Amino acid sequence: MGRGVGKVLDGLKLGETVLVEYEAYSSPELFLAILQNYALERGKPVLIDDIVDTLPEYVERLKLMGVDFQRFTNVSVIKIGGSRESGNVVGHLEVDKYRLDFKYYDNIYKKVASREVINPVLGVYKLFGLFRKHELLRLARNIASFVGRRSRVAYYFLNVEVVETISPEMLPLLEEASTTILRWGREGRSYRLEVVKACDEDITGSSVVVGVGDIKEGKL
Repeated sequence: MGRGVGKVLDGLKLGETVLVEYEAYSSPELFLAILQNYALERGKPVLIDDIVDTLPEYVERLKLMGVDFQRFTNVSVIKIGGSRESGNVVGHLEVDKYRLDFKYYDNIYKKVASREVINPVLGVYKLFGLFRKHELLRLARNIASFVGRRSRVAYYFLNVEVVETISPEMLPLLEEASTTILRWGREGRSYRLEVVKACDEDITGSSVVVGVGDIKEGKL
């Protein structure tokens, strides 16, 4: 694999909103494990937004794949909907009446993100099955409004098949709002990370193949 993934992630700047596009069969939990390995190696804190129990689902799949899941035991988590907890839950936000209270979320975030954080946002696609169109547009606007927030690099994990089926017009809106687009996909027995769009021209167009063994060993 080399050290290509670490170089790609090093090219992302504080304040960026990164869209991680994947398909249903491409095991996005492995990319989350990569982010956690990267954060541990670089000494950066992680804050996960767990939408409707997506993190517990990821952890269970990582366990079955033989990837160390203990690293997620103490990671800080903002729980958005759902009922299964994983990690160190530092705040709760309910999905109420087909909408999210973004002001309340922002209050929780500011209390717990006292340092610059890597902020994976898991399960965004689940909201597309819950929200009406005007709330989805509001969601896209709020995601765009976080661009430039220097306290984090946010990674929005997005199942593109679900979005294209439920609300296809939302995908280009999110892609335009994002500063970087990464595509994570399966390639035989390995996985490929592609940089489709980026602020850093040095990583734009990069493509890195990653083996599951490398992820298990924490190699970047």
